[in-house]
Amino acid sequence: MATKLSEAQLPQLLPFLEQHLPHCFKIHYDLKNHLRGQYPELEFIVDRWPHPQAVVAKVNSEKMISKEELELVEGAWGINDDALSNLLKHPSVLVWNKITIIVAINQKAVVQTATEMGKSCQIFPTTMWEARQRDLPPIPVPEGLKLRSATSADVGVINSTWKFGASIFEPFIQAWIQDYPSVYLETDSGQHVGHMISQNSSIMGTLHVNPEFRRKGYAKVLVSQLAQKYFDRGENAYVRIEEENQPSQVLHKSLGFKEILDAKIVWVWCT
Repeated sequence: MATKLSEAQLPQLLPFLEQHLPHCFKIHYDLKNHLRGQYPELEFIVDRWPHPQAVVAKVNSEKMISKEELELVEGAWGINDDALSNLLKHPSVLVWNKITIIVAINQKAVVQTATEMGKSCQIFPTTMWEARQRDLPPIPVPEGLKLRSATSADVGVINSTWKFGASIFEPFIQAWIQDYPSVYLETDSGQHVGHMISQNSSIMGTLHVNPEFRRKGYAKVLVSQLAQKYFDRGENAYVRIEEENQPSQVLHKSLGFKEILDAKIVWVWCT
C-alpha cells in the first residue's frame, strides 16, 4: 500500500520523523523546508497512515522535469528494510524503467530493491557534517574581491562546475538558489572566483573555486560566509561530503565542522 499525503496531513508527519533523528535527517529537513513553502514540487508518500513505517519524498516530474527522463527521490527512509523496499516497489511510487536517482540513508534496502527491479546501481556515499556558530567565526572577504548571492544568470556556471552537472539538473539549481542561501565570489572586475550554494534540505554543497584562484584560502571564505547566513537564521550549518573526498573533509573540519556519525546519506543512481 502507498498513500500520498495531502498538504494538510504533512504537519502530522513531522513529529513522527523527529522521533527517528538523525537517521532520517535528509527527509526530515526536506519536509521542514517544504512546509515553509520551499521546494513545492516535493510530494511525500508513506506506506500506511497515520502510522507509517516508510516515507519517500519524491519530485513531481510533471512540475520539475521531463517525465521521460528521470525519477528523482530526494529522500527515502524506513524503520526497517522490508518496509522501505515494499514502498519503493509500489507502482504508484516509482516507474522503474526510467533513470532513477534515490537519496537515502538505508543504502542496503535501496540497492537490493533496485536490483530486484532489474536496475544496475552506482553508489555515492556521503558523510554529514555540522557546524555551530560558536565554532565557526566569519572569515572576511579579502580585499579586491566581492561576495554576493547566486542568481539565475549563474546557473550555467554552477552546473558546469558541479561533478554531477547535467542539463536535467538546471531547474533544480535554479530552485535551490531561489529558495536557499548561496554565495558567489568575484573579483572587483567581475571575474568569477568561486561559489557555494545550498540544496533543498538546507545542506550546503557544490563548493567550487576556479583553478587559478586556489590555495589562497577562498574556499574557507565561501564556506564561512555561507554558514553565517544559516547562523543569522538561528540554524546550524550542515554540509554533505562524499566519503572519498578527504580534502573537503579536512577543510570543513579545520573550520569547525564535526561529522554526524549516524547520518550518512547515499546517492544511488539506477540505470
